[in-house]
Amino acid sequence: MEIHSNVIKQNTSAFRFVDLFAGIGGFHAGMAENGGECVFACEIDDTLRKIYENNFGVFPEGDIKKVDEKSVPSHDILCAGFPCQPFSLAGKKKGQTCPESGQLIDEVVRIAEHHKPRYVLLENVPNIITIDNGNFWRYMNTRFNDIGYSLHYRILSPVDIGVPQNRQRVFIVACRDKTDSYTLTWPEQTSQCTRLENILDHKGDFRLLEPAKAELLKHWQQLLSQLCITELHSISIAAPEFGADYPKNFSRLTLKEMIQYKGAYGQSLTGCTTWKEVLDRLPSYVRKNRQVPDWINSSVDFSRKLYIQNKTVADKWITRLPRHNNSWQIMEWRGDRQNLTINDHLVQFRASGIRVFRKDVAPSLISMTSTQVPVIPWLGRYISVREAAKLQNLHHLSSLPENNSAAFKAFGNAVNAKIVSMVVSNLIKH
Repeated sequence: MEIHSNVIKQNTSAFRFVDLFAGIGGFHAGMAENGGECVFACEIDDTLRKIYENNFGVFPEGDIKKVDEKSVPSHDILCAGFPCQPFSLAGKKKGQTCPESGQLIDEVVRIAEHHKPRYVLLENVPNIITIDNGNFWRYMNTRFNDIGYSLHYRILSPVDIGVPQNRQRVFIVACRDKTDSYTLTWPEQTSQCTRLENILDHKGDFRLLEPAKAELLKHWQQLLSQLCITELHSISIAAPEFGADYPKNFSRLTLKEMIQYKGAYGQSLTGCTTWKEVLDRLPSYVRKNRQVPDWINSSVDFSRKLYIQNKTVADKWITRLPRHNNSWQIMEWRGDRQNLTINDHLVQFRASGIRVFRKDVAPSLISMTSTQVPVIPWLGRYISVREAAKLQNLHHLSSLPENNSAAFKAFGNAVNAKIVSMVVSNLIKH
């Protein structure tokens, strides 16, 4: 009979853990801070594997599907930040049916079933709880229940524990012992958060904001400064709606009916002889389904009303607004509702538009593209790699990816090491 030695002993913080989908090492950093010893790691990205070895002295295995569970050493805690893209709002949202990584949770279950660690600690985007009407979350519960674990979760963000980054993630603890389920506690949330300005570096190799984007922000500021408006709150100014009056749902209109209206920036549709000509004169976001999508519906109404109230200012302003990039024509305001000064905020250039945030807390780091790295407009630059590392509590790592794009991808995929440390600190007390 095989004897498992994976028991966290009371009155000591010494424990063994494995790190699956290890990435740049967020779980490892949080575990090691509590005295944990990594006995096995797995990461499919060859570059990250080498960086992981440089930082932690452990060279991860490659494809988890090729890992023989019997070759994994016994351990007390199994960590897995399994890939989140299929479940994220920005990803494919296919749940466990996604062939690329949705089923990778089964690999975690396979290893946990063999070694029976006391805890399994998972991290992912909150959407995995609700994706596909909750079917994936029920699937996870069934799989873990079948091998003797109960799942418990809490949605946490770095800002909840004092780190200035808004990055909600679901942390899941699978307990094998019922007593552990009853005594499980989560990190206490705090209202005291370090201000982002306190982690900014004043010296370094910074990536400056491109001149075209800097000029664009100045142009948007001219509009904001001249509008007859006292506040903005969680809504977008969609410039293509200035002067537009086309029906928000024109999917059933005939071409003859449609050409009576005005399209983007008040362009007349009269004279259009084909639907292609009509669609070319409409905002990009209505062309696919011939209707305004839900995500911008209220902003369309707001923008049309704003135009009527500020027609003279808006007509002059739109003549100098660049039209070659659709996302540059929309500004989503999530900042101070009464202070409409862009330089007093953070900015992110997103596919859906220019997003403005309060300056005290950074938006979530995103792995899919380096173009969405947060901008510090008052400094005329992007957040640096080192500053991003601080937001993930990984700034002590000596080895990082060689270029900005790879580094931000790694940090965007990483689990926040400080949250991990606080969660694990509670686990090993019992």
